[in-house]
Amino acid sequence: MLLDAVQKSSRAQARLALHVEDLERKLEGGLAELRSSLSSLRGATSGNFSESEPPWDELLDALDLLEEASRVAADAALASGLMGVAARIERFLTSSGLTRLTSIGHIPDGRLFRIVGTQPHPGFAEGAIARVVRAAALRGERLVREGEAIIVRNTP
Repeated sequence: MLLDAVQKSSRAQARLALHVEDLERKLEGGLAELRSSLSSLRGATSGNFSESEPPWDELLDALDLLEEASRVAADAALASGLMGVAARIERFLTSSGLTRLTSIGHIPDGRLFRIVGTQPHPGFAEGAIARVVRAAALRGERLVREGEAIIVRNTP
């Protein structure tokens, strides 16, 4: 009886050892993949970026939404807090080599912005950007993301 218990315990221990080894292999594979990704990112931020740009759209879209939310927020403290978060994200993007363009009040560059609508704005010239829906993003001179803008149209 004691011998059966020892044998069962030994088999269970062997199965656990195999399971632990399998988990260790998976963990090492995941860590190797993470190291590779981080090394690629370091290369990209130091100017040696590859053809495949990281997917910046999610972060850029979040920043656009934060800026819009702070613009329409009724509470000044909330708007200030949202702009603080937006400023941190903007600093991160800048340190990663990206430049966001939000050229409100200026005539849009057709290579950078797609016009998605019009609205009146007596303070701006006809055809100038009244509101940026989606900021354009550049890495150096290369367009990473096309912007979307609403331009001024004061005449009916």
